[in-house]
Amino acid sequence: MTRIHFAVDHGGYELGRALEQRATDGRFEVVWHGADELDPGDDYPVYAIAVAQAVVKDQDAGIDAFAVLVVDEALAGVVAANKVNGARAVTTTSPRAAATARAVVDANVLVIDGVAFEESAWLNIYAFVSSGMDQTVERGRQILQIEEYENAGTIEGWAVQLEPEQILRTY
Repeated sequence: MTRIHFAVDHGGYELGRALEQRATDGRFEVVWHGADELDPGDDYPVYAIAVAQAVVKDQDAGIDAFAVLVVDEALAGVVAANKVNGARAVTTTSPRAAATARAVVDANVLVIDGVAFEESAWLNIYAFVSSGMDQTVERGRQILQIEEYENAGTIEGWAVQLEPEQILRTY
């Protein structure tokens, strides 16, 4: 069962709760990291970092997990979530863009503007969690380069160069 970590700030509280319910109804395992009630004075970085840390921890443990952050300003949430080592946060405008974010950069955190329409936001989430990264040498190498820079501050190519026949294809 896919796990979805949800977090919200004051600007995304109502939409976040509605999306949490949709995910629960859709039989996803839901973990709530937002406030129990609307707090007009809360700050998005706390929630962005918490939800990003949770999904990275789960994925490192081999759990099929994603994060959804619903905040007043999605781009600000993307910046904050991407400060967590291993988080690849994006914001999208369509289900196609959500699927592409998964296919190209193996994104694991989807950030949504709190003023988004619920139906549109849900379609983006569903496309995001039901898509996967392209299983190609190029995509794998690119992700490894990003991770190398994230961990070592360089892209010196310590990642093993694989031939196409060495890649496990799951499709």
